[in-house]
Amino acid sequence: MSIRVPITGVLNDKQAHALTLKLAYSMEGIFGCTYDEINREILIESENEANTEYLLGIVHKMILEEKEIRAMGSRLIRTQDQQKQTYPKMDQLEMANDFVLNGTMKKELAAELYSIFDLLFQSISQKYNAKNRKYSSLIPREVMDICKYVNYFPQNAYFVAELPHDYYALKKVQNEQDIENLVRMNEFMLSPAVCFHCYQELKNQEIKDPIVFTAEGSCFRHEAAWRIGQHRMNEFSMREIIYFGQPEFVTQIRNDILEEIWDLFNELGFCGRIETAHDPFYFPQDSSRAQHQMLADMKYELVVEIPNSDISFSIASFNNVKDTLCREFDITSAMDKKYLHSGCVAFGIDRWVYAVMSTFGLDIQGYPEKIREYYKRSIM
Repeated sequence: MSIRVPITGVLNDKQAHALTLKLAYSMEGIFGCTYDEINREILIESENEANTEYLLGIVHKMILEEKEIRAMGSRLIRTQDQQKQTYPKMDQLEMANDFVLNGTMKKELAAELYSIFDLLFQSISQKYNAKNRKYSSLIPREVMDICKYVNYFPQNAYFVAELPHDYYALKKVQNEQDIENLVRMNEFMLSPAVCFHCYQELKNQEIKDPIVFTAEGSCFRHEAAWRIGQHRMNEFSMREIIYFGQPEFVTQIRNDILEEIWDLFNELGFCGRIETAHDPFYFPQDSSRAQHQMLADMKYELVVEIPNSDISFSIASFNNVKDTLCREFDITSAMDKKYLHSGCVAFGIDRWVYAVMSTFGLDIQGYPEKIREYYKRSIM
């Protein structure tokens, strides 16, 4: 059933869009949540009519919270809206033969494209003498506690559960229908981003010279089940370039990589933009942090726009978090003992693959020259 909640005179359009993003993580038993700009209504698709009063209570409470938040729009840094060719109209079901749309499998062309993009991003990291790393998909909860990840982003957190190594508990597994009664949380989380491992590695250290890392790994974020598919997944792969140093170094390397990726983006014939952004803080009391990120240009996102559709999504982010995380992890300069600045550039590899296939189709001969070159190397 559909639930419509009018917001005229209560929220502006920016606030309404921000609210729908939070509502997606705030109500179970729904399969849709959008903002109808024409009628200025929040539209919720519910699985059970009996939940209507409960859901409305959540919506109205969150509307009151959102109306107190100053919603800031993104500012354009770069834009490319000139289509450079005629793009094929992509059949999503046909694409699913290679790129399973719930993200559980990539086959044939999609798997090749994954390797190609990771090589491209890794080659960029080598220009900055990045130290190569391969980290676990698990990260200690105590590490995430240091940067208060769960406090800021509880909607995204995935915890790890286990059965105790206890004879009587393990014997119960044979007959227990509700296994959830037997499991317990352990000391790990599934890692939501690669970069946190670097901060763990450098924790409590004095660093003499600027340092750059690169790592590829699986990341996990708890998505609403009805939103999973195409470019949005619970598990996804990231290649990150993570950098530590003096403020000028961090600013310069972020800008240099941004320009290089924007050139690549245009060379590949994509349409889209780079814009200011902020992390998805959940609680209203943290809205000032989001505003600070926007005003201080701490986070930029590269957004691709898929031709012949209204689909757009972020495929990379360029971050300069100043001294915030180095302060939390006590990472300082050996020269002046001050906290270092740091940041990262993060590439959603699955999203680049999906963007290429959605834009250019399934025939490699119709792909940009750079992709064809890498593809030829991979099959030789």
